[in-house]
Amino acid sequence: MAELNGLDLGKLEEVVKLVSENRDKAEELNRWKARVRWLGGFKARAYVRDHTFFIDEPSDLAGVDTAPNAVEYVLSALGACLTVGFILNATKNGVKIEDFEIALEGKINNILTFLGLSREGHPGYEEITARFYVKSDAEPEVIKKIVDETVATSPVGNTLTRNVKINPSISVLG
Repeated sequence: MAELNGLDLGKLEEVVKLVSENRDKAEELNRWKARVRWLGGFKARAYVRDHTFFIDEPSDLAGVDTAPNAVEYVLSALGACLTVGFILNATKNGVKIEDFEIALEGKINNILTFLGLSREGHPGYEEITARFYVKSDAEPEVIKKIVDETVATSPVGNTLTRNVKINPSISVLG
């Protein structure tokens, strides 16, 4: 079994081949699901496939700070997606990565909008900074090319930079 960056190259090749040759499989991988259940206060539990995780707000926003809040999960989701994409692109290009970390920081446009105290601006991120820390024998321009490709093809990054239609529906429980 040939391996690079902790990935089984044969398995990676199989997955790429399967998705490129099987439109149904590709379409299946275009859909993702999550459920979130309120637990009281600002606490909630998210269910994704066979995984669960908790959400809360910091005490500065009247939560009890038992878990990250939603906008911190957005940063984490972007960081995770960029990590996976970077390792994928490095591996596809035969670049060995010895160590990798990404630090993200986001600035909300106007938190007062979320709290109903202002109509100016919006309550979402207006900017996210992602700092890549990479240890590799590859030349810096090769790493930059991998970073650029990673950012351009990140599903989470693209979700954040494009208009995404949200379709709410309501079921009133009795």
